Amino acid sequence: MKSLLAAFALMLYAAALQAAEPFPTSTLETENYVVEITFGCPEGHVTCDRITYKGVSKKTGKALTLRGKTVHTTCADGVTPCRFVGYAFQNGKHNYFVSEELDGVNGVLSVRAQGKEILLERGKWK
Repeated sequence: MKSLLAAFALMLYAAALQAAEPFPTSTLETENYVVEITFGCPEGHVTCDRITYKGVSKKTGKALTLRGKTVHTTCADGVTPCRFVGYAFQNGKHNYFVSEELDGVNGVLSVRAQGKEILLERGKWK
């Protein structure tokens, strides 16, 4: 009987996962790129290390998919995440950063390699 209940519970859980809404996606469009950011953690999580970056070049159509995390400032205790800053991704020696807002601009895509900024484009969230 216990195994029957466990199987039934597993079936209900699987059905709930299938019925659940997909993770939210936001799109940042800059002059040369369209970047989709997908938040891969359940609603209510402040920090998340399952963020997906999918960037597509408008010039070449070439796509790049990376996995990253949210970035926050820390509160006065030095531990608790406070203000959301953006999303960070790494691809070899290249560090990608996508901000929600920087200096009053809607969104920014930044790529750095070995401490040097190689791309900085401002854009709008769609």
